[in-house]
Amino acid sequence: MNTNPRILSLMADFAIVVNSSSFTRAAPRLGVSKSVVSRRISRLEEELGVQLLYRSTHSLSLTEAGERLFAQCKDLDDIAEQAKATAAAIQQSPRGLLRITLPQSLAVSPLGKLVSLFQAAYPEMLIDARVTSLQVDLIEEGFDLALRTGALADSELVCRRICEVRMQAVATRAYLQRHGRPKTVNDLSKHNCLIYSEFAVRDGKSAVKLGAASDSPVVVGGNFSTNSGVLLLHSLLAGQGIAIGPDLMFEEHVSKQAVEVIFDNREATAVGLYAVFPPGRFASPGRTAFVKFLIDHLGRGGKSLVC
Repeated sequence: MNTNPRILSLMADFAIVVNSSSFTRAAPRLGVSKSVVSRRISRLEEELGVQLLYRSTHSLSLTEAGERLFAQCKDLDDIAEQAKATAAAIQQSPRGLLRITLPQSLAVSPLGKLVSLFQAAYPEMLIDARVTSLQVDLIEEGFDLALRTGALADSELVCRRICEVRMQAVATRAYLQRHGRPKTVNDLSKHNCLIYSEFAVRDGKSAVKLGAASDSPVVVGGNFSTNSGVLLLHSLLAGQGIAIGPDLMFEEHVSKQAVEVIFDNREATAVGLYAVFPPGRFASPGRTAFVKFLIDHLGRGGKSLVC
C-alpha cells in the first residue's frame, strides 16, 4: 500500500468518519464541510482502488475492504487527538530547548538578569545562551533567536522591537575629579575613553554619536580596548576612563550612583533592541514567551517585521 503523507492523512480522515458514523458529524471535527469530507473519502477509495463505504441517505456502513482498512487505521483518530492535546499543553506551558545569542553589552545589562528570571518563571525551558558580538547565521548554526541592538542588516530574518536603546558616555566621579568633566561631546576626544571593540573603527578608536541629531560623530580613543563587557565595566568602575555604550549596559551602575552620565543621545534618534529570529509560519511557544517576557520588562515592544 502506498503510505505517503497524503494517504496517511486521508486514512486518518477515514478513521474519524467511521468513528463518527457519518460525514455530518465528522465534518466539525475535521474543520471542513460535509461535502469536503465526502470528497476526501472518495479520493482515498480512488487511491486504493477499492470501495470502503456503502453510502445511503441516512447512514454509512463499511464494505469488507473498509473493515480491513479500518482495523489498520482506527488508532489514527486517537493519535490525532493525542497530538492536539500535546500541542495545546505545550502552548499553555512552554518547555524544551531555546537557543539564543546576544552580545556582551547586553549580557552584563539588566537583560542578562532577565534570562535567569525567565527560566525561573518557566522551569521546563532549557536555555542555551551564547554570548558573542558576531552576527551569527541563526539558521545555519541552529539558533532560535538573537538579541541585537542598533541598525540591522537587510535579511530575510524577522525582527521584533523590544525597547528603545540610546548611547551614553559615563564615568566615575573619581575620574572626573582627576581629569575634569568634558563640556562638549567633542571634548571626549581629549579624554581616555574605554573602547568597547564591538563599536571600534580601527586602531583602537571608535566613532561615537552623542548629543543632538545634527552633531557629527566624534572619534575617541584610549589606553584600553576590549570585546568583553565585563572587563569594560571593571575598568570603568576602577575610574580608568570614560566608557561609551548602550544605556542598558550602565543602567544598574547609574542608578546606584557608581557612575555619572556625561552625555547621551537623548536628542538624537534612538536605536532599538531587537529580537531577531528565522521566519516561519508557526512560532516556537518558548520563543514567543521569551520575547513577550522581555517586552513586558523592558519596553512596549512593537510589531514583527522583516529585517
